[in-house]
Amino acid sequence: MRFLTSLLVLALVLTSCGAKKSVTSSQNPTILGTTTNPTSSSSNYEPFLDITTYSTNEDYGIVASSPVKVGERSATNQRRFLASLAGPDGEELSFHRRGSCCPYESENGFGGSAMVDVYEVTYEGLKEPILVYISFYDYEKLYIPKGFTKRKL
Repeated sequence: MRFLTSLLVLALVLTSCGAKKSVTSSQNPTILGTTTNPTSSSSNYEPFLDITTYSTNEDYGIVASSPVKVGERSATNQRRFLASLAGPDGEELSFHRRGSCCPYESENGFGGSAMVDVYEVTYEGLKEPILVYISFYDYEKLYIPKGFTKRKL
């Protein structure tokens, strides 16, 4: 069974190599395993209270090669991260998971490879949704990505 799982992960990695390129609003990586998850809003989740620092990395969370790493293999942590954020003027966020992309090396993933989940984020007045890239396989200190603010409770 372990062999089959490793083989499946390897096949995903090999077929999604194009997903590793940087993302701009007009160029998105290939999203694998797309879903039709319902849209949620920030108010539906308990935010992380310790996310108070803005990222100095312009790509953090908004470029596929620089995902937010929330750890614990927890989709709830991904949603809590998004619930910790607001739009530039404090707008409440709405979001849903579009699918996965962008394999990267990780001891915590399957067969040494982990995937990044892609969330489509919107708020009132936003013309085009923002894609936020989040991994739950690894953990790093969490920051507020460019274009967002800390949600006020």
